[in-house]
Order: sequence, then structure tokens, then C-alpha cells
Amino acid sequence: MNAMAGFPAARPAADSSICPPPSESDVRFLQRVSGFCREEVDPHTCDWDLAEEIPREVFSRAAAVGLCGMLAPVEFGGLGLSMQTYARAIQEVGKHDGALGMNLAAHNALLMGHILHHGSEKQRRRWVPPLAGGASLGAWALTEPAAGSDASALETTGTLQEDGWRISGRKLFITGGRRADVLVVIAVTGTAENGRREISAFLVPGSGVQPVRKVPTLGMRASDTAEIRLEGAQGELVGERGSGQKQFLSVLDQGRIGIAALAIGIGRAALETAIAWVKQRQVFLRPLADQQLVQAMLADNATELDAAELLTLRAAAMQDAGQPTTKESAMAKLYASEAACRACDSALQLHGGRGYSRDLPLERYMRDARLCRIGEGASEVLRVVIAREIFGVTRRS
Repeated sequence: MNAMAGFPAARPAADSSICPPPSESDVRFLQRVSGFCREEVDPHTCDWDLAEEIPREVFSRAAAVGLCGMLAPVEFGGLGLSMQTYARAIQEVGKHDGALGMNLAAHNALLMGHILHHGSEKQRRRWVPPLAGGASLGAWALTEPAAGSDASALETTGTLQEDGWRISGRKLFITGGRRADVLVVIAVTGTAENGRREISAFLVPGSGVQPVRKVPTLGMRASDTAEIRLEGAQGELVGERGSGQKQFLSVLDQGRIGIAALAIGIGRAALETAIAWVKQRQVFLRPLADQQLVQAMLADNATELDAAELLTLRAAAMQDAGQPTTKESAMAKLYASEAACRACDSALQLHGGRGYSRDLPLERYMRDARLCRIGEGASEVLRVVIAREIFGVTRRS
């Protein structure tokens, strides 16, 4: 397939059946995403970063392009895209604004993905159309002050009362948590037969959430990274009681693909900036690009980012085929996040003092990329996940 103007066709992997190139309709969508980013995002990214906020109307404009309903079925107002096209779209947004890309990834893969895969038909029909159309924004609330990857430390509780489930507790580092119209909240609902804590998932309207603060962060500053509190909020059980841990682990397998794609986008932005710079920067009467050390540095970055993209597209293709991707999603997110950080560091180093200043976006790329090594499973945790998978160790539930 020939490349279309504005968005070149992706080069397929050696086995194109594993990572097939996007269809013509997918390419047209990606072209629209690219145009949206150039026209609606690039002129404002620095201002959003300084203000530490993305205006609500930006998400409405993103929804008009289809970015709020990428994975939702057409019957629910979404685009029904493949995970591979979703990953390419998040990568493109990430090249322009990491904070916006992270918010869109959390909205699509975590919150809406949880409802689509684990919610009832009634819940899907109620919540997905406004989420896909941008009328509503969502958030996914797992992390707490004392609990992240260690779900056994969860303190938020769900209590069944006469009028239904009531949710109480604190959640921390919740993307979009203060402005969400609906949240999926993970809570402890009792003790299972095996003596372990019973964990369940709930849909909670945003009106039941008490915003505590916007968490000040190193990077992704424009993202609404929130601390929230729930005090007897009305909750609606998602799936079966006690299936919450199984649910959120499967959602994380999908979500990690989005974070991997986001990291690649940020890394590519840094790499492209570095390449343009070393071509025109004169050092000792020669372009900096003539230096073999510089060539080797950027060659390594380019190779790692390409490898990360192939790992990410492999995981996405397996998701599209209905295959489990715990290992593949973890590998993609681990490798992509660390490759992106190395690419950002190289680009900043090659720019010298200019790179360290806020006159250029490189310091923002570096700050934003750093989050990708932590969010949705820190690199160290992902190595444990991968090790369990390759050694065939069953995770205790």
C-alpha cells in the first residue's frame, strides 16, 4: 500500500501477519490524528505544561476526530479500531503532547476498556456512548497511598447495604480523577474462601467523588493527576463480586500497550529533534552529525525505538486476535519506556545547554518520558511479571 500524504504507511515487520500494516481507513484516521495534533495541540502544548492543565474543550475536539472512542464498537458510538491502530494513534499524540496522550490512553484502554470487557450490556450501553463521543470523561482508580502493584494492600472498601454498594477510601495518582464523569474503582469487599482479601470493581459516578488535590508531578504536568476521596459513594458492581483482581490485571495488559506507545511517541519526538539539530549544528567547522560518537548514539536510539514499536505492535496484534498478552504487554511497556528515556537523554545531551533550558521542549520530553517507567507497573515490577511468565509461575490471586 502506498503511503498517504501526511502519514506514511507503517513498515510491516518481517512477518506482516503478526504486525500487518494499517488499512487505508486506518491510515486516513491516523492522518486526521496527525492533523489534529499539528493544528490543535502543537500551538498550545507549552502553555498547557506551564498552566498544568489541558482545557476540557480540547477533549471535545479530540472526540470529534475519534480519539475518545477508538476501541469502542461502532454500535456504541466508537470507531471500533484495532489495538494496533489505537497504539499507532497514541504514539502520534505522544509525539506532540505526552500529557494529552496519557489522558487519552487512560480514558480509552483503562476506563472504557474495563467497561467494555467486564461490564454488563446495560452498563456498556449507559456509559460507553457518552465516553466515546467525548460528552463524558472517565478515570480508572486502582492506586492508593499504600497500594499499587501490591493489591493486597488496598484499603478502599465496598460495603453492601440496603440501598446497594457504598464505596469509601482514598485513591492516589488517578489520571483524570478530578474531572471524571464516571470512574472504575477497585475496592476490597470482604474475605474470600481461601482467606485472602476479596477484591471487586465498581462503577462510581463522578458526583460521588471528592477531589482532594491535583498532585504536583515532575512530568505530564498538564495531566489531571489526582488524589481523590470517596465517603460512602454509591457504586455499581462490575462483573461478579470478587473478580476485581482478575479484571484489573487483564485491563492492565491492554493499558500497558498504550503506555508503551506513548513512550515511543515521546522518544521519537526527542530523536527527530536531535537528528535535525546535529545536522545543522557546526562544531569545529563540521556538522555535529559527522562525529561517529554522535552517529552511534542516535543509531542506538533509533534501533531501540524501532524494536520497542515492534514489541508493542506484537502485543497489540495478539490482543486483536483474542490472545493473552501478560508477558508481551509487560515486555513492550518495559522496553519502550526505558528506550524512550534513553532517547530523551541523548537528545538533551547533544543540545548541550540549550537542551537543559526550557527554551526547547527536550526537558519536557525527558520529564514526560520518565513517568512511563512508573505508571501501570514500574519497570522492576514488570521484570517480575515477565519472569513469572517465562518460568511458568502462576500468580496468586
